[in-house]
Amino acid sequence: MSEPSRRDDAAVDRAHQLTLDPLSDRTWRLCDRSFASCDADSVVAYIELRDNGMYEVTWVSHGVGTATYETLGELLRDAGELFARTPPRGAGKPIPIPHRPPLALT
Repeated sequence: MSEPSRRDDAAVDRAHQLTLDPLSDRTWRLCDRSFASCDADSVVAYIELRDNGMYEVTWVSHGVGTATYETLGELLRDAGELFARTPPRGAGKPIPIPHRPPLALT
């Protein structure tokens, strides 16, 4: 068996930082504990248990949209995979903006 890469280890660590915060008997907020609870970036998704027994998820942090799951286990597995495929959010090196020289006054 091959040894997992450091990137895989980091993705697993990030996935384990996910928590389900109940909002009501049928709704939850999926949060990333690596951000402060008062930080909007901590919210990963909103989850609702529909009348048909399916879980409807609206992903808000990774731009994936809406999905439906039969179980919370499936949902959490996909959330972990989503974190594994996406780089961590947060502070990083700024992206350079190309500049043009100032216009000469004539």
